[in-house]
Amino acid sequence: MSFRGALTMRRRPFQPLSEPPAVGRLLSTLSAMPSGESARPTVDLNTVADRFVYQLARGQQPTAGDWNKIIWCIWSTEPAIAKHDNALDAVLARVAEMRRKRPYRQLASVYLDEFAPDRPRLDRISNVLSSFAPVAGEPWAGLSARYDMFNGSAPIDQMARVALSKQMNVQAFLEGIGLSSSFASSGFAEAMHEAGLRILRGAPIAKAPARLDIVRRWCVAPDNKLFFPILGKEMARALTLPFGNTIPAQGDRDLIAGFLVGRFGDPRIKRAAWIGLDDVADILKRWLTEQSLRQFFDVVDRIAPDGAWKYRRKFWLAFHNHGLIRNAWVVFGEDGAAEARRAFGREAPFGVFNYGGRKPIQRGHAVLLLDFGQCIVADWSYDGYCNIWPNNSQVRAPSLNLPTYSSDDVRRRVPAERTEQNLTRYDIFAHGGSENYVWQDRVAGRLHRLTGVRIQQSEYTVR
Repeated sequence: MSFRGALTMRRRPFQPLSEPPAVGRLLSTLSAMPSGESARPTVDLNTVADRFVYQLARGQQPTAGDWNKIIWCIWSTEPAIAKHDNALDAVLARVAEMRRKRPYRQLASVYLDEFAPDRPRLDRISNVLSSFAPVAGEPWAGLSARYDMFNGSAPIDQMARVALSKQMNVQAFLEGIGLSSSFASSGFAEAMHEAGLRILRGAPIAKAPARLDIVRRWCVAPDNKLFFPILGKEMARALTLPFGNTIPAQGDRDLIAGFLVGRFGDPRIKRAAWIGLDDVADILKRWLTEQSLRQFFDVVDRIAPDGAWKYRRKFWLAFHNHGLIRNAWVVFGEDGAAEARRAFGREAPFGVFNYGGRKPIQRGHAVLLLDFGQCIVADWSYDGYCNIWPNNSQVRAPSLNLPTYSSDDVRRRVPAERTEQNLTRYDIFAHGGSENYVWQDRVAGRLHRLTGVRIQQSEYTVR
Protein backbone atom coordinates (compact mmCIF):
# COMPACT_ATOMS: atom_id res chain seq x y z
CA MET A 1 0.00 0.00 0.00
CA SER A 2 1.26 3.46 -0.85
CA PHE A 3 2.12 6.06 1.78
CA ARG A 4 -0.84 8.21 0.71
CA GLY A 5 -3.11 5.19 0.59
CA ALA A 6 -2.28 4.34 4.17
CA LEU A 7 -3.28 7.84 5.22
CA THR A 8 -6.57 7.91 3.30
CA MET A 9 -7.79 4.45 4.30
CA ARG A 10 -11.10 4.81 6.13
CA ARG A 11 -12.01 2.63 9.04
CA ARG A 12 -15.32 0.81 9.07
CA PRO A 13 -17.90 3.20 10.56
CA PHE A 14 -19.07 2.50 14.09
CA GLN A 15 -22.70 1.69 14.82
CA PRO A 16 -24.51 4.56 16.56
CA LEU A 17 -25.39 4.12 20.19
CA SER A 18 -28.99 3.34 21.00
CA GLU A 19 -31.01 6.04 22.71
CA PRO A 20 -30.75 5.76 26.51
CA PRO A 21 -33.82 5.17 28.61
CA ALA A 22 -35.61 8.28 29.76
CA VAL A 23 -34.49 9.70 33.04
CA GLY A 24 -37.59 11.03 34.70
CA ARG A 25 -36.20 12.25 37.95
CA LEU A 26 -36.24 16.00 38.56
CA LEU A 27 -38.00 16.76 35.26
CA SER A 28 -40.34 19.34 36.72
CA THR A 29 -37.42 21.17 38.26
CA LEU A 30 -35.30 20.96 35.11
CA SER A 31 -38.02 22.22 32.84
CA ALA A 32 -37.99 25.49 34.71
CA MET A 33 -34.28 26.09 34.15
CA PRO A 34 -33.03 28.86 31.82
CA SER A 35 -31.91 27.60 28.38
CA GLY A 36 -29.58 30.33 27.04
CA GLU A 37 -25.99 29.27 26.24
CA SER A 38 -23.12 30.49 28.39
CA ALA A 39 -19.34 30.35 28.41
CA ARG A 40 -17.36 28.46 31.04
CA PRO A 41 -18.10 30.23 34.34
CA THR A 42 -15.30 32.03 36.14
CA VAL A 43 -16.58 31.15 39.63
CA ASP A 44 -15.06 28.48 41.85
CA LEU A 45 -16.49 25.38 40.18
CA ASN A 46 -15.16 23.10 42.92
CA THR A 47 -17.56 24.80 45.32
CA VAL A 48 -20.42 24.49 42.84
CA ALA A 49 -19.77 20.76 42.36
CA ASP A 50 -19.43 20.12 46.08
CA ARG A 51 -22.66 21.94 46.84
CA PHE A 52 -24.49 20.18 43.98
CA VAL A 53 -23.47 16.68 45.11
CA TYR A 54 -24.25 17.53 48.75
CA GLN A 55 -27.77 18.80 48.01
CA LEU A 56 -28.75 15.89 45.76
CA ALA A 57 -27.50 13.38 48.35
CA ARG A 58 -29.91 14.92 50.85
CA GLY A 59 -32.88 15.08 48.50
CA GLN A 60 -32.61 18.85 48.09
CA GLN A 61 -32.87 20.70 44.80
CA PRO A 62 -29.77 22.65 43.63
CA THR A 63 -30.28 26.27 42.75
CA ALA A 64 -30.89 27.43 39.19
CA GLY A 65 -27.45 29.07 39.25
CA ASP A 66 -25.76 25.78 40.12
CA TRP A 67 -27.72 23.96 37.40
CA ASN A 68 -26.47 26.49 34.87
CA LYS A 69 -22.85 25.76 35.86
CA ILE A 70 -22.82 22.10 36.76
CA ILE A 71 -22.02 20.69 33.32
CA TRP A 72 -18.60 22.38 33.57
CA CYS A 73 -17.96 20.19 36.63
CA ILE A 74 -18.20 16.82 34.87
CA TRP A 75 -14.49 15.93 35.04
CA SER A 76 -12.31 18.86 36.03
CA THR A 77 -13.51 19.63 39.54
CA GLU A 78 -13.12 18.10 42.94
CA PRO A 79 -15.52 16.43 43.37
CA ALA A 80 -15.97 15.43 39.71
CA ILE A 81 -19.62 14.93 38.86
CA ALA A 82 -18.80 11.94 36.63
CA LYS A 83 -17.67 10.03 39.74
CA HIS A 84 -21.03 10.46 41.49
CA ASP A 85 -23.79 8.44 39.80
CA ASN A 86 -26.72 10.36 41.27
CA ALA A 87 -25.30 13.70 40.24
CA LEU A 88 -24.32 12.45 36.77
CA ASP A 89 -27.81 10.98 36.26
CA ALA A 90 -29.32 14.37 37.03
CA VAL A 91 -26.98 16.24 34.67
CA LEU A 92 -27.54 13.82 31.78
CA ALA A 93 -31.29 13.94 32.42
CA ARG A 94 -31.23 17.66 31.78
CA VAL A 95 -29.69 17.08 28.36
CA ALA A 96 -31.78 14.03 27.46
CA GLU A 97 -35.20 15.22 28.63
CA MET A 98 -35.15 18.97 28.13
CA ARG A 99 -34.07 18.60 24.46
CA ARG A 100 -32.76 22.15 24.37
CA LYS A 101 -29.63 23.52 22.74
CA ARG A 102 -27.93 25.11 25.68
CA PRO A 103 -27.38 22.10 27.98
CA TYR A 104 -26.43 19.89 25.04
CA ARG A 105 -23.95 22.40 23.67
CA GLN A 106 -22.42 22.89 27.10
CA LEU A 107 -21.97 19.14 27.50
CA ALA A 108 -20.55 18.80 23.97
CA SER A 109 -18.09 21.62 24.63
CA VAL A 110 -16.92 20.07 27.89
CA TYR A 111 -16.66 16.67 26.21
CA LEU A 112 -14.36 17.96 23.46
CA ASP A 113 -12.37 20.34 25.63
CA GLU A 114 -11.60 17.81 28.37
CA PHE A 115 -11.65 14.63 26.31
CA ALA A 116 -9.38 11.75 27.27
CA PRO A 117 -10.01 8.06 26.52
CA ASP A 118 -9.85 7.15 30.21
CA ARG A 119 -12.31 9.76 31.49
CA PRO A 120 -14.76 8.22 33.98
CA ARG A 121 -18.23 7.48 32.58
CA LEU A 122 -17.13 8.54 29.12
CA ASP A 123 -19.39 5.91 27.58
CA ARG A 124 -22.51 7.22 29.30
CA ILE A 125 -21.79 10.81 28.33
CA SER A 126 -20.96 9.74 24.75
CA ASN A 127 -24.26 7.86 24.60
CA VAL A 128 -26.30 10.97 25.42
CA LEU A 129 -24.36 13.22 23.05
CA SER A 130 -24.61 10.75 20.17
CA SER A 131 -28.30 10.10 20.68
CA PHE A 132 -29.54 13.66 21.11
CA ALA A 133 -27.26 15.59 18.73
CA PRO A 134 -30.15 16.69 16.47
CA VAL A 135 -31.59 18.90 19.23
CA ALA A 136 -28.41 21.04 19.26
CA GLY A 137 -28.43 22.13 15.63
CA GLU A 138 -25.24 22.73 13.69
CA PRO A 139 -22.38 22.04 13.83
CA TRP A 140 -23.13 19.40 16.48
CA ALA A 141 -25.83 17.50 14.60
CA GLY A 142 -23.73 17.30 11.45
CA LEU A 143 -20.57 16.28 13.31
CA SER A 144 -22.40 13.45 15.02
CA ALA A 145 -24.07 12.27 11.81
CA ARG A 146 -20.98 12.49 9.59
CA TYR A 147 -18.18 11.44 11.95
CA ASP A 148 -20.00 9.80 14.88
CA MET A 149 -17.88 12.32 16.73
CA PHE A 150 -19.19 11.67 20.21
CA ASN A 151 -18.70 7.91 20.17
CA GLY A 152 -15.74 7.93 22.55
CA SER A 153 -12.37 7.01 21.08
CA ALA A 154 -13.88 5.20 18.10
CA PRO A 155 -14.01 8.07 15.53
CA ILE A 156 -10.68 9.66 16.37
CA ASP A 157 -8.48 7.50 14.11
CA GLN A 158 -10.94 7.91 11.24
CA MET A 159 -10.99 11.70 11.59
CA ALA A 160 -7.19 11.80 11.81
CA ARG A 161 -6.93 9.83 8.56
CA VAL A 162 -9.33 12.19 6.84
CA ALA A 163 -7.34 15.22 8.02
CA LEU A 164 -4.06 13.67 6.87
CA SER A 165 -5.53 12.79 3.49
CA LYS A 166 -6.61 16.42 3.07
CA GLN A 167 -3.08 17.58 4.03
CA MET A 168 -4.52 19.46 7.00
CA ASN A 169 -3.40 19.52 10.60
CA VAL A 170 -5.88 18.84 13.39
CA GLN A 171 -6.47 22.52 14.11
CA ALA A 172 -7.31 23.39 10.51
CA PHE A 173 -9.48 20.29 10.14
CA LEU A 174 -11.56 20.98 13.25
CA GLU A 175 -12.09 24.58 12.22
CA GLY A 176 -13.01 23.42 8.73
CA ILE A 177 -15.81 21.19 10.05
CA GLY A 178 -17.34 24.04 11.99
CA LEU A 179 -15.67 24.08 15.41
CA SER A 180 -14.30 27.32 16.80
CA SER A 181 -10.59 27.92 17.30
CA SER A 182 -11.14 27.52 21.03
CA PHE A 183 -10.99 23.75 20.48
CA ALA A 184 -7.56 23.91 18.80
CA SER A 185 -5.79 22.79 21.99
CA SER A 186 -8.65 20.73 23.42
CA GLY A 187 -8.31 17.21 24.73
CA PHE A 188 -10.11 15.93 21.64
CA ALA A 189 -7.65 17.74 19.36
CA GLU A 190 -4.73 16.29 21.31
CA ALA A 191 -6.13 12.75 21.06
CA MET A 192 -6.68 13.20 17.32
CA HIS A 193 -3.16 14.62 16.94
CA GLU A 194 -1.71 11.59 18.75
CA ALA A 195 -3.76 9.23 16.56
CA GLY A 196 -2.33 10.91 13.47
CA LEU A 197 1.20 10.35 14.75
CA ARG A 198 0.44 6.65 15.26
CA ILE A 199 -0.86 6.47 11.69
CA LEU A 200 2.25 8.21 10.34
CA ARG A 201 4.49 5.94 12.37
CA GLY A 202 2.91 2.88 10.75
CA ALA A 203 2.70 4.28 7.23
CA PRO A 204 5.12 3.06 4.54
CA ILE A 205 8.34 4.98 4.20
CA ALA A 206 8.15 8.00 1.94
CA LYS A 207 11.12 10.01 0.80
CA ALA A 208 12.48 12.04 3.68
CA PRO A 209 11.43 15.47 2.35
CA ALA A 210 7.83 14.28 1.89
CA ARG A 211 7.68 12.62 5.31
CA LEU A 212 9.20 15.64 6.99
CA ASP A 213 6.71 17.97 5.24
CA ILE A 214 3.78 15.84 6.46
CA VAL A 215 5.07 15.63 10.03
CA ARG A 216 5.95 19.31 10.11
CA ARG A 217 2.49 20.31 8.86
CA TRP A 218 0.85 18.00 11.41
CA CYS A 219 2.95 19.08 14.38
CA VAL A 220 4.43 22.55 13.94
CA ALA A 221 2.40 25.75 14.37
CA PRO A 222 3.04 28.92 12.32
CA ASP A 223 5.14 30.31 15.20
CA ASN A 224 7.44 27.25 14.80
CA LYS A 225 6.33 25.82 18.15
CA LEU A 226 4.78 22.39 18.46
CA PHE A 227 0.98 22.30 18.62
CA PHE A 228 1.28 19.75 21.44
CA PRO A 229 4.76 19.81 23.02
CA ILE A 230 3.78 16.89 25.24
CA LEU A 231 3.65 14.74 22.07
CA GLY A 232 7.01 15.89 20.74
CA LYS A 233 8.55 12.49 21.41
CA GLU A 234 5.81 10.75 19.43
CA MET A 235 6.52 13.19 16.60
CA ALA A 236 10.17 12.09 16.63
CA ARG A 237 9.09 8.44 16.51
CA ALA A 238 6.71 9.04 13.62
CA LEU A 239 9.53 10.68 11.71
CA THR A 240 12.29 8.13 12.27
CA LEU A 241 11.05 4.69 13.39
CA PRO A 242 9.57 3.75 9.99
CA PHE A 243 13.12 3.71 8.63
CA GLY A 244 14.08 1.00 11.15
CA ASN A 245 17.50 -0.40 10.30
CA THR A 246 17.29 0.97 6.78
CA ILE A 247 19.90 3.66 6.22
CA PRO A 248 18.39 6.54 4.23
CA ALA A 249 20.36 8.42 1.64
CA GLN A 250 22.84 10.96 2.93
CA GLY A 251 20.69 13.99 2.12
CA ASP A 252 17.63 12.37 3.73
CA ARG A 253 19.55 11.57 6.91
CA ASP A 254 20.86 15.10 7.16
CA LEU A 255 17.40 16.58 6.60
CA ILE A 256 15.64 14.57 9.31
CA ALA A 257 18.57 14.70 11.73
CA GLY A 258 18.78 18.47 11.31
CA PHE A 259 15.08 18.87 12.14
CA LEU A 260 15.24 16.67 15.24
CA VAL A 261 18.52 18.08 16.52
CA GLY A 262 17.03 21.55 16.10
CA ARG A 263 14.10 20.49 18.31
CA PHE A 264 15.74 18.29 20.92
CA GLY A 265 19.45 18.94 20.60
CA ASP A 266 22.14 16.47 19.64
CA PRO A 267 21.41 13.18 21.50
CA ARG A 268 25.14 12.72 21.99
CA ILE A 269 25.32 15.98 23.93
CA LYS A 270 21.90 16.89 25.36
CA ARG A 271 21.12 13.47 26.74
CA ALA A 272 18.49 14.73 29.18
CA ALA A 273 16.28 15.94 26.33
CA TRP A 274 16.25 12.41 24.89
CA ILE A 275 15.22 10.55 28.06
CA GLY A 276 12.46 8.16 27.06
CA LEU A 277 13.47 8.40 23.40
CA ASP A 278 16.19 5.76 23.33
CA ASP A 279 14.69 4.11 20.24
CA VAL A 280 14.89 7.33 18.22
CA ALA A 281 18.20 8.43 19.75
CA ASP A 282 19.85 5.14 18.73
CA ILE A 283 18.77 5.66 15.11
CA LEU A 284 19.82 9.29 15.11
CA LYS A 285 23.21 8.51 16.66
CA ARG A 286 23.93 6.07 13.82
CA TRP A 287 23.08 8.78 11.32
CA LEU A 288 25.10 11.42 13.17
CA THR A 289 28.06 9.08 13.43
CA GLU A 290 28.15 8.79 9.65
CA GLN A 291 27.71 12.54 9.42
CA SER A 292 30.70 13.11 11.71
CA LEU A 293 32.84 10.72 9.68
CA ARG A 294 31.89 12.48 6.48
CA GLN A 295 32.35 15.88 8.11
CA PHE A 296 35.87 14.98 9.23
CA PHE A 297 37.08 13.70 5.88
CA ASP A 298 35.32 16.34 3.78
CA VAL A 299 36.80 19.14 5.87
CA VAL A 300 40.35 17.82 6.26
CA ASP A 301 40.43 17.07 2.54
CA ARG A 302 39.99 20.82 1.97
CA ILE A 303 42.15 22.26 4.75
CA ALA A 304 44.99 19.72 4.49
CA PRO A 305 44.85 18.02 1.07
CA ASP A 306 46.51 14.62 1.19
CA GLY A 307 46.11 11.57 -0.99
CA ALA A 308 45.94 9.40 2.12
CA TRP A 309 42.49 10.66 3.16
CA LYS A 310 40.71 8.28 0.77
CA TYR A 311 42.38 5.38 2.57
CA ARG A 312 41.35 6.67 6.00
CA ARG A 313 37.78 7.30 4.87
CA LYS A 314 37.45 3.79 3.46
CA PHE A 315 39.00 2.27 6.58
CA TRP A 316 36.78 3.89 9.20
CA LEU A 317 33.64 3.58 7.10
CA ALA A 318 34.24 -0.18 6.98
CA PHE A 319 33.97 -0.27 10.78
CA HIS A 320 30.93 1.99 10.68
CA ASN A 321 29.25 -0.27 8.14
CA HIS A 322 29.58 -3.14 10.63
CA GLY A 323 27.85 -1.04 13.29
CA LEU A 324 30.93 -1.07 15.51
CA ILE A 325 31.23 2.69 16.00
CA ARG A 326 28.79 3.79 18.69
CA ASN A 327 29.64 7.46 18.51
CA ALA A 328 31.88 9.76 16.50
CA TRP A 329 32.99 13.30 17.24
CA VAL A 330 35.33 15.67 15.43
CA VAL A 331 37.71 18.23 16.91
CA PHE A 332 38.86 21.05 14.62
CA GLY A 333 41.29 23.91 14.79
CA GLU A 334 40.20 27.39 13.72
CA ASP A 335 40.55 26.70 10.01
CA GLY A 336 38.71 23.40 10.19
CA ALA A 337 35.91 24.89 12.30
CA ALA A 338 35.39 27.71 9.78
CA GLU A 339 35.28 25.24 6.88
CA ALA A 340 32.90 22.90 8.74
CA ARG A 341 30.47 25.75 9.41
CA ARG A 342 30.67 26.82 5.79
CA ALA A 343 30.07 23.30 4.49
CA PHE A 344 27.63 21.94 7.08
CA GLY A 345 25.96 25.04 8.54
CA ARG A 346 26.59 27.14 11.61
CA GLU A 347 24.76 24.66 13.82
CA ALA A 348 26.96 21.74 12.77
CA PRO A 349 28.08 19.87 15.92
CA PHE A 350 31.82 19.45 16.57
CA GLY A 351 34.50 20.33 19.12
CA VAL A 352 37.37 22.79 18.77
CA PHE A 353 40.90 22.96 20.10
CA ASN A 354 41.55 25.42 22.92
CA TYR A 355 45.27 25.46 22.02
CA GLY A 356 46.36 24.02 25.35
CA GLY A 357 48.54 20.92 25.59
CA ARG A 358 52.04 19.86 24.62
CA LYS A 359 51.37 19.41 20.92
CA PRO A 360 50.96 22.78 19.14
CA ILE A 361 47.88 22.97 16.94
CA GLN A 362 48.72 23.84 13.34
CA ARG A 363 46.63 24.63 10.30
CA GLY A 364 44.94 21.51 9.04
CA HIS A 365 44.99 19.75 12.40
CA ALA A 366 41.86 17.84 13.28
CA VAL A 367 41.05 14.73 15.31
CA LEU A 368 38.42 12.08 14.73
CA LEU A 369 37.18 10.59 18.02
CA LEU A 370 35.49 7.18 17.82
CA ASP A 371 33.74 5.20 20.55
CA PHE A 372 33.83 1.45 19.90
CA GLY A 373 32.36 0.51 23.25
CA GLN A 374 35.44 -1.54 24.17
CA CYS A 375 37.81 1.33 23.44
CA ILE A 376 38.14 4.95 22.36
CA VAL A 377 40.11 5.93 19.25
CA ALA A 378 41.57 9.36 18.43
CA ASP A 379 42.85 9.58 14.87
CA TRP A 380 44.82 12.73 14.02
CA SER A 381 44.65 14.34 10.60
CA TYR A 382 48.39 14.67 9.91
CA ASP A 383 51.64 14.88 11.86
CA GLY A 384 49.90 12.80 14.48
CA TYR A 385 49.06 9.22 15.35
CA CYS A 386 46.08 6.93 15.68
CA ASN A 387 45.65 6.55 19.46
CA ILE A 388 43.66 3.78 21.15
CA TRP A 389 42.52 3.62 24.78
CA PRO A 390 41.15 0.17 25.75
CA ASN A 391 38.56 0.18 28.51
CA ASN A 392 41.07 -1.33 30.92
CA SER A 393 43.69 1.33 30.15
CA GLN A 394 45.21 3.03 33.17
CA VAL A 395 45.43 6.23 31.11
CA ARG A 396 42.20 8.23 31.02
CA ALA A 397 40.53 8.11 27.60
CA PRO A 398 39.11 11.28 26.04
CA SER A 399 35.42 12.03 26.35
CA LEU A 400 33.37 12.57 23.23
CA ASN A 401 30.97 15.41 22.46
CA LEU A 402 32.76 18.10 24.45
CA PRO A 403 32.91 21.64 23.04
CA THR A 404 36.67 22.16 23.56
CA TYR A 405 39.81 20.05 23.89
CA SER A 406 43.50 20.55 24.46
CA SER A 407 45.89 18.54 22.33
CA ASP A 408 46.76 16.47 25.42
CA ASP A 409 43.11 15.47 25.81
CA VAL A 410 43.10 13.57 22.51
CA ARG A 411 46.53 11.96 22.30
CA ARG A 412 48.49 9.42 24.27
CA ARG A 413 51.86 10.40 25.67
CA VAL A 414 54.40 9.51 22.99
CA PRO A 415 57.35 7.50 24.39
CA ALA A 416 60.91 8.65 23.82
CA GLU A 417 61.68 5.56 21.74
CA ARG A 418 59.40 5.90 18.70
CA THR A 419 60.00 2.58 17.03
CA GLU A 420 56.95 0.91 15.60
CA GLN A 421 57.18 -1.91 18.13
CA ASN A 422 57.42 0.46 21.10
CA LEU A 423 54.62 2.74 19.87
CA THR A 424 52.38 -0.29 19.43
CA ARG A 425 52.98 -1.25 23.06
CA TYR A 426 51.37 2.07 24.02
CA ASP A 427 48.51 1.64 21.52
CA ILE A 428 49.92 4.35 19.27
CA PHE A 429 49.99 3.74 15.52
CA ALA A 430 51.73 5.79 12.84
CA HIS A 431 50.03 6.19 9.46
CA GLY A 432 52.80 4.94 7.21
CA GLY A 433 52.13 2.71 4.20
CA SER A 434 48.50 3.62 3.47
CA GLU A 435 48.72 2.41 -0.14
CA ASN A 436 49.90 -1.02 1.04
CA TYR A 437 47.46 -1.08 3.99
CA VAL A 438 50.28 -1.32 6.51
CA TRP A 439 48.89 0.82 9.32
CA GLN A 440 45.32 -0.18 8.49
CA ASP A 441 46.09 -3.88 9.01
CA ARG A 442 47.83 -3.19 12.31
CA VAL A 443 44.98 -1.04 13.64
CA ALA A 444 42.35 -3.48 12.36
CA GLY A 445 44.17 -6.30 14.15
CA ARG A 446 44.23 -4.36 17.42
CA LEU A 447 40.54 -3.49 17.13
CA HIS A 448 39.74 -7.12 16.35
CA ARG A 449 41.35 -8.16 19.63
CA LEU A 450 39.38 -5.51 21.50
CA THR A 451 35.96 -5.87 19.83
CA GLY A 452 36.01 -9.50 18.72
CA VAL A 453 35.03 -8.47 15.19
CA ARG A 454 37.45 -8.90 12.31
CA ILE A 455 37.26 -6.48 9.41
CA GLN A 456 38.79 -7.98 6.29
CA GLN A 457 41.30 -5.95 4.28
CA SER A 458 39.05 -6.30 1.26
CA GLU A 459 36.46 -4.19 3.06
CA TYR A 460 38.77 -1.19 3.33
CA THR A 461 40.61 -1.64 0.07
CA VAL A 462 40.44 1.45 -2.13
CA ARG A 463 39.52 0.57 -5.70
